[in-house]
Amino acid sequence: MDPFAASLRNGLLRLNWAPGIFVTYEIAVHAARTLEKIGGHQTLPILVNITGITGVDLDARAAMKAYRGFSRIAIVGDHPMGMVLSAFARQSAAPTVYFADEEAALYWIADQNDTMPTSSASFLGPPG
Repeated sequence: MDPFAASLRNGLLRLNWAPGIFVTYEIAVHAARTLEKIGGHQTLPILVNITGITGVDLDARAAMKAYRGFSRIAIVGDHPMGMVLSAFARQSAAPTVYFADEEAALYWIADQNDTMPTSSASFLGPPG
């Protein structure tokens, strides 16, 4: 089983982690390189689905925080643990928000006015 699926459509990168995956540094780097390749090394928004992941190791978290390749990051999960697992994104260089549903995440990504998300989301931090 592949640890993730990555795609680019209409200027939006998507990263869907496989259910049950524990994200290690090596897997995170592989995902980042895949996203860079399919995104043509452009700075694009990304929707990351973490539904069903079991965790992210410390080295992977550090690598994800340091990565500068996204303009906005919407993280979608299906349970309270998802917010805990995505909390490391607070220090991301790009605006990052955790959402309980994909529709709200897509709306936020498309909104170029940088408005705060609705109640179905948790703002995880400003850029920088």
